[in-house]
Amino acid sequence: MLNSIYFIVKSNVNEDKHKLLELFFKDWVDTSCNNEVHYRVEQMPTVQVKPGIFLPDSPTYRRFRVDFEREEDALALRLRGVPNEFQNYLEIVN
Repeated sequence: MLNSIYFIVKSNVNEDKHKLLELFFKDWVDTSCNNEVHYRVEQMPTVQVKPGIFLPDSPTYRRFRVDFEREEDALALRLRGVPNEFQNYLEIVN
């Protein structure tokens, strides 16, 4: 069974920076887990992610889904959280 972690791009990130952010994020995830992950970008409808916290009013938002082959990799990444260089751009939503 695959373990997944979802990251969303924060609403303050301009659309033109999404691809560059995706490239750096993918490299970080691959390096952190020795390339033993499956990674994809999903376009999701706008929803409430936490009580009182809503995603932007745009019709969709970008979510990075990372599926881990090894449970310990998922746990390690979840415990580390979003690295400092990505904290202004991404947040974990699950």
